[in-house]
Formats: sequence, C-alpha cells, structure tokens
Amino acid sequence: MNKLLNFISSNALASSLTAAAILGGLAWVAKAKEDRRDSQKIYKFLLDSKENTGFTFRTTEAISSHTGLSESRVALLCADHPNIRRNEKQLQSWTLAE
Repeated sequence: MNKLLNFISSNALASSLTAAAILGGLAWVAKAKEDRRDSQKIYKFLLDSKENTGFTFRTTEAISSHTGLSESRVALLCADHPNIRRNEKQLQSWTLAE
C-alpha cells in the first residue's frame, strides 16, 4: 500500500487520474442520491393522487407542476422507475405499476 501511495504522490499523471476517479465517483453518488430523492417525490405524488383524487393516470405536466421538477426530468425519472409505467394510449401520462 505504501508503494502505491508513493507512486501516486510522485507521479503527476497517476495523481491526476486518481483525483479524477475520486471526483467522478463522488459526482456519480451525488447524482444517484438526487435521482432517488426526486423519484420518491414523483412516486409519492402518484400514490397520493391515486388515493385522494381517484386519478390513476397523471400527465407529465401535472407531475411536474406538483413536484417542482422539469417535465423532461419527470419523464426521464418515470421511465426509469420500476414502479411507474407509461400510459400506452397517451404517452405523456404515467401511473403506478401494480
């Protein structure tokens, strides 16, 4: 381990690559946490909407308006969420997968 640390500290390229890898990993973790937080916000809105209003499908625009997220971000997160599915007849509306 000591040899590796000496190599990294004495080699500019190795130092730069190590720093880039660490920063890239931290950025990835931060983005994953942000995506999870926003996905949970969307999921909770769809769940509350279904229980309180009886609407099973909600448009991207409605979700965006209630969650404060952009429409493109809502569409991206809904498409990736395992418990949310797109309406096949109206492509810009979403529901909870049962």
